[in-house]
Amino acid sequence: MFENYSLSQINMPAVLVANGLGGCLMLAVLLSKHRRTRMTSVDGKLFYIMCLLCTILCTSETAGFLLEKRLFSGARQLSILCSVLNLCLAAILSFLWICYVDYRLFQDHVRLKKYYPFAAIPAVLICLAAVCNQFFGIFFWVTEDNVYYRTSLFLLPCAVMYCYITYGVVLSYRYRRQSDKYIFMPVLSFLIPVYLGSIIQLLCYGIALIWVSVALGLTFLYISLQSEDTYLDPLTGLYNRNYLMHYMDQIPRQTRAGMHITGILLDINNFKQINDTYGHIQGDAVLCAMGKILLRAASDRRAAVVRYGGDEFLVLLPASQPAEVQRIKDSIEQELCQYNNSGEAPLPVSFSAGISELRQSDLFQFFQDMDRAMYQEKKAFYLSVSGGMGPGGGTQ
Repeated sequence: MFENYSLSQINMPAVLVANGLGGCLMLAVLLSKHRRTRMTSVDGKLFYIMCLLCTILCTSETAGFLLEKRLFSGARQLSILCSVLNLCLAAILSFLWICYVDYRLFQDHVRLKKYYPFAAIPAVLICLAAVCNQFFGIFFWVTEDNVYYRTSLFLLPCAVMYCYITYGVVLSYRYRRQSDKYIFMPVLSFLIPVYLGSIIQLLCYGIALIWVSVALGLTFLYISLQSEDTYLDPLTGLYNRNYLMHYMDQIPRQTRAGMHITGILLDINNFKQINDTYGHIQGDAVLCAMGKILLRAASDRRAAVVRYGGDEFLVLLPASQPAEVQRIKDSIEQELCQYNNSGEAPLPVSFSAGISELRQSDLFQFFQDMDRAMYQEKKAFYLSVSGGMGPGGGTQ
């Protein structure tokens, strides 16, 4: 039932280097200048708690290896404490991972409170069993001369951790398109290092790869968060002008490869009236709703949706077939109709749109044609409105 590992199997230099690297990576993230701004959101708090737990795990695992077969007073108790702490924090960290992924996708506190207390049950049971472990030897045992043994049940907390991590990946890829925002979250880059590192460590006692692997995965996530800061609009979750410039830089290669680009520039009619009458908070809510409408309308057509500025949006479609463009316009109209009928908007909301096809990489003409067509449609809209409000409903 018990599997013994001798001190000679422990490669302490490798343990110190691996966990030292993992701890340093996590400290760099925890002490970064972006920490304060991100700690205000639920997902930001979850992310930094995971980084903190990973830092502690790198430290406690190293301490456990260093304490192996030490016989000074309290060494055995410290060794047991390190092993219990490792099991508990590993279960908690992997559970927080699925909470983090879910909130990143849905931004819903109610959903977390509704479903995840039940999802926490396996982690709670592992923690309780770990605390009881020193009396019953459930997952491991430490002898009086401070020799560490694993039991056959040691694989159970590992299985729980794997299930949590895998569920987070499945959740991300299943609901990514339904999240109503662009998310740069490379979940596979988190999963692969964790799987490889943990499997190698389980098979080869005496090396430490699990927590440096988790640290690498969290570092990849942190880098992706910085990409979001660069390329995503913080209000709507759409691409911003920075991403648009990056997209435009790639267009010469795309057009040379025979790819056509069609752009749809949209401006919300009477948006200034919404801001002036109902306030900017209501105006922001309308902008967010319009962003979600455009994402849903273009989600299955490889289109990029950009908040161009103020109440202007740009849909870039890597196709030039009129029927495809018309399908997107029809989908936008249907989504707008549902939104207006829902009563969420203080006033009926509509778009003026201008469409242009990029020819021979002439970006200036591309945007000029869209802008001209959009303002012609906007002029026609205001002329059709009783009282002739004029085009004062521009960007805010």
